[in-house]
Amino acid sequence: MTGMANAAPPTIFGVPIKYFVLVLLTIQNAGAVLMMRYARSMPGEGLFVTQTAVIMQELIKGITCVGILVYTEGGCKSAYAVPAEALKTGIPALLYLAQNNLQYLGVGMLDAATYTVTYQSKILFSGILSVFLLGRVLTPNKWLAIVMIAGGVALVNLAAQGDVAEPTGSENEAYRVIGLALILAAACFSSMAGVSFEKFLKGVQISLWARNLQLAFYSLIIGLLVALLSSDGTVIMEKGFFYGYTAMTWGCILMNAFGGLLVGATIKYADAILKDVALGLSIVLSTFMSAFIFSFQITGGFLIGMLVVIYAAVLYGGNVSCFGLVSTSVPVAPTPDAAQEQEKTELMATGPSDDTKN
Repeated sequence: MTGMANAAPPTIFGVPIKYFVLVLLTIQNAGAVLMMRYARSMPGEGLFVTQTAVIMQELIKGITCVGILVYTEGGCKSAYAVPAEALKTGIPALLYLAQNNLQYLGVGMLDAATYTVTYQSKILFSGILSVFLLGRVLTPNKWLAIVMIAGGVALVNLAAQGDVAEPTGSENEAYRVIGLALILAAACFSSMAGVSFEKFLKGVQISLWARNLQLAFYSLIIGLLVALLSSDGTVIMEKGFFYGYTAMTWGCILMNAFGGLLVGATIKYADAILKDVALGLSIVLSTFMSAFIFSFQITGGFLIGMLVVIYAAVLYGGNVSCFGLVSTSVPVAPTPDAAQEQEKTELMATGPSDDTKN
């Protein structure tokens, strides 16, 4: 890495690091969805208990955070320096744990392209929750973006549903409706976790890796208890924790854990515009890869809905102004922007593919 501070942006082989981050963000966002879809739907796959995959994902992220903290701070004391604040992290950790499990279940019922677009509804939930729980005042552009996301997601799902020729097997209408409900619930839980982070932990000075370690710790404890006490506990006890694991299962786990490692570089080197570009590219990439791998049929309605959602996400982020047709002047509460807060906390807990979404 070259480049001097305050003189030039850091580079690798003469290329600014932010462009490497862009490529990694795009690959991780699209790759995680495609791999989860494959692991949950293809023959010979999908036998593993999804809760164990989430637990392993958090374990890998936790161990990695410990290593980084030891290297950068000489230990992990900062993660639990203020016990009361560390305890509050259990609330968003529980919500993120639910989100991760719902994602694994939902992605097996929806094609990867529809899943990716539908999951952007977390922006809608985040905006609405920030108004009611944090007292935010959203600009007209943000309200328009929320409406556009709702319309785009609806159009994408209607187009995908109309493309199903025969309502049999895993593609029947009821199955898709359940998958849609699971993904929307996952998006809602993700938004609730991001908002709860700001409500309960705003202003707490702690490093990204220390916060991630807290989240991983609570996710492991809660995840293990839930897995053993649920109906999956019987399967785990009889067939083993790693029953049904394949190379693709491990690939999913590592890809999602990698998202957590990518967080630091994303926050440090990627600006808002670059993140929007990565989001758009990942949605397009997952759509065309779905067509290639899973024979997903891309229709005109789907493309329109996808483009509407991508544009709405950029509009909500404040990087466009609806062609200048909507005023952005509105009184704003004297608190950090809800979208930025949500983006940061979600990145911390789930990696860039949660989408989004600190």
